[in-house]
Amino acid sequence: MSFKNTLKKMLSAARIAAGAHWNVVSDYLEKEFAEATKEAKAIALEVAAGTKTPEQAKIELQSVEDSLQDVRLALTVEAKAAAQEAINAALEVLRSAVNSAAKVAIF
Repeated sequence: MSFKNTLKKMLSAARIAAGAHWNVVSDYLEKEFAEATKEAKAIALEVAAGTKTPEQAKIELQSVEDSLQDVRLALTVEAKAAAQEAINAALEVLRSAVNSAAKVAIF
């Protein structure tokens, strides 16, 4: 059994398994970042126009920051799912290599 080849296969399987999560994460981040940018820009323009005080803006910008912190928490769950799928895929490759080398299912 070639452990070097097994390692490459494990990494490849893990990358593929975790890759689907990046599509979910990137779409979600793009949406959330766009919304935060839109809100922050509107607040800044209101302060510049004199229709909102800097103190009011600070309170509203804290809400924008809090929303992005919620996004971070949501992504923590997604990252754990991606890691679990990557590990499962890598373990399957390793299991196959070990059992093939042993010529009997031991793992």
